[in-house]
Amino acid sequence: MGLITAGSLSAQQTQRGQVVDQASGKSVEGVSISVWGPVRTRLQTDRNGYYTLEKLPQGRYTITITAPGYEAQQFEYIQTASGAKLPLLRLAPIQDAQGFSTEDLDIVEDLSEGGSSRTDLGSLLSASQDPFNNAASFAFSPARFNRRGYDSPYTAQYLNGIPMNDLNTGYSVWSLWGGLNDMTRNQSLSETLEPIDVAVGTIGLTSNLQMRASKYRAQRRLTYSNSNRTYSNRAIFSWTTGRMQNGWSLALSGSRRWGNGLYSYVRGQHYDASSYFLAIEKQLGDNHSIGLVAFGAPTRRGVASASTQEAYDLVGSNYYNPNMGRQGRNWRNARERDNHEPVVQLSHYYDNLAKHLQINTTASYRFGYNSYSSLNWYNAPDPRPDYYRYLPSYFTEMATPGKEDPETALLYEDYWLSDPNTRYINWEKLYQINRSNTAPLYNSEGKLLAEGKRALYMIERRHSDQQEFALASSLNWIANDWLRLDAGVNYRHNRTEQYTKVGDLLGADYVYDIDKFADRDFGGDPSKAQMDLRNPDRIAREGDRFGYDYDAIIDRAQGWLNLKYNFRHFDAYTAVSLTYTSMYRHGNQQRGLFPNNSLGASPRTDFTDLAAKLGLTYKISGQHFLLLNAAYVEQAPTFTSVFISPRTRDTRISDPKSERMLSADLSYAVRLPWLRGRLTAFYTRIADKTRTMNFYSDQHAAFSNYTLSGIATRHIGAEVGLEAKLSPTLTLNGAMALGQYEYDSNPEYIQTIDNVNRIVEQDVVYWKGLNISGTPQTAATLGLTYRAPWYGTFGINANYFGRNYISMAPVPRTDASRAFLPESKILPERLKDGFTVDLFAGYSWRIKRDVFLRLNLSVSNVLNNKQIHSGGFEQLRTRSYTNEAGESTLHTPFASKYYYLYGTNFFFNTSLQF
Repeated sequence: MGLITAGSLSAQQTQRGQVVDQASGKSVEGVSISVWGPVRTRLQTDRNGYYTLEKLPQGRYTITITAPGYEAQQFEYIQTASGAKLPLLRLAPIQDAQGFSTEDLDIVEDLSEGGSSRTDLGSLLSASQDPFNNAASFAFSPARFNRRGYDSPYTAQYLNGIPMNDLNTGYSVWSLWGGLNDMTRNQSLSETLEPIDVAVGTIGLTSNLQMRASKYRAQRRLTYSNSNRTYSNRAIFSWTTGRMQNGWSLALSGSRRWGNGLYSYVRGQHYDASSYFLAIEKQLGDNHSIGLVAFGAPTRRGVASASTQEAYDLVGSNYYNPNMGRQGRNWRNARERDNHEPVVQLSHYYDNLAKHLQINTTASYRFGYNSYSSLNWYNAPDPRPDYYRYLPSYFTEMATPGKEDPETALLYEDYWLSDPNTRYINWEKLYQINRSNTAPLYNSEGKLLAEGKRALYMIERRHSDQQEFALASSLNWIANDWLRLDAGVNYRHNRTEQYTKVGDLLGADYVYDIDKFADRDFGGDPSKAQMDLRNPDRIAREGDRFGYDYDAIIDRAQGWLNLKYNFRHFDAYTAVSLTYTSMYRHGNQQRGLFPNNSLGASPRTDFTDLAAKLGLTYKISGQHFLLLNAAYVEQAPTFTSVFISPRTRDTRISDPKSERMLSADLSYAVRLPWLRGRLTAFYTRIADKTRTMNFYSDQHAAFSNYTLSGIATRHIGAEVGLEAKLSPTLTLNGAMALGQYEYDSNPEYIQTIDNVNRIVEQDVVYWKGLNISGTPQTAATLGLTYRAPWYGTFGINANYFGRNYISMAPVPRTDASRAFLPESKILPERLKDGFTVDLFAGYSWRIKRDVFLRLNLSVSNVLNNKQIHSGGFEQLRTRSYTNEAGESTLHTPFASKYYYLYGTNFFFNTSLQF
């Protein structure tokens, strides 16, 4: 930011200026320029980077300049009776912050029964020029920081105006464009509750990635990266032309990320990912253009699961991966993600700069596959090494009172310490068992079904294959110097095929496709065990579908309107949206247990949701602002929250409701030449949440479902982010989030099991006043950055994470459990706080006019603190025993499972721009 004074120019003359790229000197088209002062206006640069200020009266003006992919600038302009030409403005491109990107996160998943049944992919938020958002995006992300305690479904992600949050789960889908870092720099982002130009948004951050060929500045870039986080190597090549004289624009990018898992921070996180990107745009006359975007990121990677502290201690590492095992000379991971979901978009752009009118319309199609692998077994011992019966504590803490066996516990401890086949999956043993299981298979009528080796162990691949068509159109119109109107509609149709496929039979020839729990419980009626009565006694081989098979179909339509008002001393906005959501299940099997409600289409479940927002900005001056935002948002529950057990039947929760959210925040923002940032206080209450959890129940010896309804949460806190220029070369930055996130109701829960279409248990869960999990409720960072005149950059950040709580299971907080459990088992466990230090350095070498070599190195957690929890959950599984009085009593809860922040890790990045 700076101060520009115009002299020797009549106050009634038209003034013209230009904006160029600081690195290349080329003009920048479509830069947004906001003028505030005696006259208030907004305008954009033309295709040659020029802008025109018409007849400015005398006075002091604040001019703000923003453009996708560039750092924002703000300066004061004093118009006097005399003046001079407007200066040439040079925008600095946004660089990769400390070499960090989404795929560098600590990615740990728990996909096992009895766990949280959710995928923890971290929460890398979209970075912006706001100091707090930058801290939340980079410094706080390794600790899985969730801004204001919101999960991913409460943030809204758009791509060229198309809503992109997964319609089945609500979660963000940034993995669709993984590796395309050069193509994802252009975005618009809300910093608090305010809407953006393509949406009203929700209560969390709302961002819109702009992938438009003409908006990428002309350049070629070659990048290589090396890391010890999840992958070892990354290579990217990008080529963009900008808008050429013939009206065409072209953008191409391709990347590869790879690693064999031996050098990742957690062993077994092998990585093999590619990505590709193509964007073409053609200018049609002065106002119209057509654009095509196509991209994808085929990825196959091994993942790590959380484990108990007992297992970590026995192995001697908090980064033990129980999914691993030796097969021959190689390590093999039982858990793999394998996905490729291309996206193709066709857009029409109408830009009329003279009338300050833009209309953008995009049609989008997403398709492909998404799967993860898992061990499966039938009538055989559990093959997972950290299964609770294989741990020493099973014979002591987990034993029935009076039946402890410390000698056997010591024996198992010795196995863990001395035998790798105890600590890890014994692949050779699984193959041997399958190869020896050669008895012919007959059905209940004595008919021979199959001969050969029948699989008792196998690898299955669980698929969620989406096909989604979406259409969105938005209008942006600056009606006059005080009113801007943004409006639009969007529609999405999603069909997700949910099924399992035979992945690897581990030396066997086939698998018998029946319901193993129904076969055990209803052995006298063989029809009950059939997966599909239309195809009984099915034999499945590698590559065949087996197990469950159904489709989730979701339609969503939305209309929205934002009005923004700009006056001398205040700005304001009002926004409203109306959303219609409809969903149903289509079963592709007639299950033997549920012949009447498993096959075909279920009844539709519909929701109509309203969202309304308003905001006011009071301009104390051109550098000091007070901002007030308020929102009421209704949001339909996800498919996974409505259907209790969609793998087996159509059963839905009774009286499904949309969530209701009430939120407000108050901010003070400062934008001085030497200091910028904001201080915000916020309050949010979310009511009528529903959550369904699936797990294996030891009490019922079957897969079970907990469905909680009436969940309410309260989020209160403050966030501050500041950046101070101590000198032309030295910058101090700091950010802190302090929150109190807790449950605000005692929800009701029902328990069902897959084998019975009835409620087996129901109760109240006493969660009110207990802390929400999933994020540090205190996070702070303080950093110092030195930018040398010779284009070197050096920085250090000190970070603190605290008040993070474990994800709670419902049963220990019911009346039945609270009667005998100690308070320590009822209150949520507070995870370990921690302190880390990060270092980064960079150098930019201008080889010649348009050729730059950039080097960046970031080292995170240089103090190598390996004791910081980044998350954890209580297992849902419960056990019971009969006490001396003959009463059935719940056992001590299963041990919790944890994730840990990486110790010292690095990311090196070098790029050649030419």
